[in-house]
Amino acid sequence: MIENTDQRARQALILWGVFIGINILLNGTILFTMGKDVSVWTASALKDVLYNFIQYGLVFLVAPLILTKGWEKVRQPAFLLPLILAILAMTLRAYFRPVPVIAVLVFAWLHYRYALSELGFRSSGWLGDMVAVLLMGLIYLLPSISQIDFSSFAPASAFVAMLDRMFANPASTTEYLFYFGFLAERLSAKFGGRLTPLMIGFMYMLHEMTNPEYWYEGMNFPLVFVGVAVFAMIYLWRRSVIAIWLGDGLGRFLSRLF
Repeated sequence: MIENTDQRARQALILWGVFIGINILLNGTILFTMGKDVSVWTASALKDVLYNFIQYGLVFLVAPLILTKGWEKVRQPAFLLPLILAILAMTLRAYFRPVPVIAVLVFAWLHYRYALSELGFRSSGWLGDMVAVLLMGLIYLLPSISQIDFSSFAPASAFVAMLDRMFANPASTTEYLFYFGFLAERLSAKFGGRLTPLMIGFMYMLHEMTNPEYWYEGMNFPLVFVGVAVFAMIYLWRRSVIAIWLGDGLGRFLSRLF
C-alpha cells in the first residue's frame, strides 16, 4: 500500500513537471526572461490552439485518465471517441468560444458510464458541498469587497461571465480536475492534508508565473498561492471537483456583479 501511494504521488509530480516544461516552451518563458516582447505570441490564436490541445487536452485530461482508469479502459471506443470530441472542442475554443461546453457534457457522460470518482467526481453530502460552494464564492468576493459600487449592479453580465467561466473555459474544468482531482488526491495520500494545500498552491503559482501574459497584467502571484491553497483545503474537505467547479462559477458571478 505504501509503495502504491508513493508511486501514485511520483506519477503526479512527474506529470506536473512535464506540464511545467511544456508550459515554458509554449509560453516563450525563456525569451520573456531575456527581455524579449512575447505579447504578440501570447495573444495569438495559434498559441491558444496549441495550449488547449496539448495542456488542457493531453496533459490535464488524457494523462490523468490513463493513469487513473488504465489504457485498456480509455482505449474502448465508448470512452475514447467522446474523449477525442472533448479535446477537439477545447482545441477549437479560439475560433468558437462556446464550443468547450461539449467537453463538459463529455465529462458528465464519462462519469455516468465509467465512474470518475477517483478524480473527484463525487459528493460527500450535498449540504457540505453547498457550504463549500458558498465559501468559494465569498473568497472570490473578498479582494474587491471594499470597492463594491452598488450603482453598477449588473446581474446579466455577471451571469454571462459565470457561464463563460464554467462552460467555455477549460481552466474551470480540466485544470481543476488536474490540480484537485488528480494532484491533490494523490499528493494528500503521500504528504497529508496539511502540506498538500501548500504544495498545490505553490505549484499553481509557479504554473501562472511561467505565463508572460500574467506578468504583463500585473498579477498578484502571492495572492494566487493563498487562494489556490485555500481551494485545495476546501477540496480535501469535500473531495469533490464538482463543488469546486460550482464554487468557481459562483465566485465569478459575485465578482462581476458590481
